[in-house]
Amino acid sequence: MKEWRNRLFESPNPETGLYLLELPLSVAEGTRILGICYRTWKRWHELAMSVPEYKQHHIEMLEKLSDANSAPPIVRYQVWVTGKIGEIFTLLPHGIAKKWIVQDCLQKTLKEFTIERYQREQSQFTKSEQVHRVPVHEKGV
Repeated sequence: MKEWRNRLFESPNPETGLYLLELPLSVAEGTRILGICYRTWKRWHELAMSVPEYKQHHIEMLEKLSDANSAPPIVRYQVWVTGKIGEIFTLLPHGIAKKWIVQDCLQKTLKEFTIERYQREQSQFTKSEQVHRVPVHEKGV
């Protein structure tokens, strides 16, 4: 499940050299990053709405929509929160009702789901990627 962070924090189009990580995404793109289906996204999104900053982003995106029948775009922070909620689910054993346990855990650890934590993790990922990149030199120059 950790590989979702690589997909989340990598630049969408590294060839352009543009830093596009703050552009909105569709829910479909968020589910692709996390490797989950839409129904799972909806369940995890419902829990994520208890995170104040996540909910605020959702409200802001809803306000930007002109078509009330469309799903609002999401930001990478929302994918990150949803992915972290998914990690809690994967830690729990099969055969038990997990939603209430995850809700309780989420309420006790809200400080772990802030935008500041997201930005710190994104920054660490970006720094480690720059360290591990090997420059490509042209042959025969």
